[in-house]
Amino acid sequence: MTVTTTAALWRHATFRRLWLSDAVSTLGTHVTTVALPLAALTALGAGSTGVAALTAATTLPYLLLGIPAGAIVDRLPRRTVLVGADLTRALLLASVPLAWAAGLLTLAHLMAVALVAGCATVLFDVAYFAAVPAVAPPGRLADANARLEATRAVGQTAGPGLAGFLVGALGAPVALLVDVASFVASALFLAGTPRLAPQRAAGAGGVWRDATGGLRFVLRDPVVRALTLCSGLTNLWHAGFLAMLLVYAVRELRLPATTVGLLIAGANVGYLLGAAVAGRARARLGVGRAIAAAAVLQAGAALVLLPHPLWIGAGLAVSAFASGLYNVNAVSLRQAATPGEMLSRMTATSRFFIWGTMPLGAALGGALTGLLGAPAYLAAASVGMAAAALLVRWSPVWRTVEIPAPDRPPVPADAVAAGR
Repeated sequence: MTVTTTAALWRHATFRRLWLSDAVSTLGTHVTTVALPLAALTALGAGSTGVAALTAATTLPYLLLGIPAGAIVDRLPRRTVLVGADLTRALLLASVPLAWAAGLLTLAHLMAVALVAGCATVLFDVAYFAAVPAVAPPGRLADANARLEATRAVGQTAGPGLAGFLVGALGAPVALLVDVASFVASALFLAGTPRLAPQRAAGAGGVWRDATGGLRFVLRDPVVRALTLCSGLTNLWHAGFLAMLLVYAVRELRLPATTVGLLIAGANVGYLLGAAVAGRARARLGVGRAIAAAAVLQAGAALVLLPHPLWIGAGLAVSAFASGLYNVNAVSLRQAATPGEMLSRMTATSRFFIWGTMPLGAALGGALTGLLGAPAYLAAASVGMAAAALLVRWSPVWRTVEIPAPDRPPVPADAVAAGR
């Protein structure tokens, strides 16, 4: 009997647990994204400098651990990394409302929580994305990533709204308990997944030597290199674009902050739709051309800058749609093109380049906006994003029609954790 893709994935016990863990932790994470800086602002009276330092502490782990994270994960059972990272983050975040209730909460405490929790997040993400190809049912890798990206889009949309309600009702420090509960639930779901043995023995070469091997693989493999550089260059321009779009909308169009927030939240619906139709675009165009088309569409949508909030909302929604379409297919192709023993290191290295460009892009956006003005910079950023698509067009990605089957056996649908 034929079942829908979603039903087939849902019946796969191991993937179902992975999916559920992602759903609850993503929702909680986006509550914390809003609640943690609000805790600094409302509970501690921190200024812009303090909030900026807290934000830097959150993103710094991607630069500190970005390269060696894959080699570290390779030396540990992935389930251990995933569950350990969840519980670590739960304990760290739980310390915030406890310290606040005792009158001991400080900005340094929040920064330490953000920094260590960020390190746990880096390790979790590397292990998680490396585990997906191992547990996805045969031939369903792209479908699995589509479901995961759709789930993240829902969390990105609902999380900030839920955070606003909880902060108003309970206060920012107490609102973090929602994320604590989400990490505990995620750990419980993951505890029932297969152990997924380490890819490397603890004594098999040094961590940095293995990390260097991951870097060499990403830079030498033509498919992975093109996708990583395209994503990194897109993020370089897109991060600054989003930051300066807020400046443009509030200062030049004089839109209320509430309206801007609603426009950004509504754009996540576009991301959800993009992830949902990624399979159809892949079947109609081929995976390589679907990726390139999504990259161009995202850049084109960024040009919609007419002075009306509906046009800005439409441009953001189309851009988010293209981003969802791109991410599902690009992540799936990058995973499938990577040997199993290299997955963790490839994921860590790629994310170092892809995420590491974002703070640089935000700084570049601020500098160029000061020189050119917001409208001129926003137009330049859209051209920069379009140029990133050329990296895919002039690579083997463009000629790739289907996502190849990963060269590693899948985990059986009824697999359980014991002894695996």
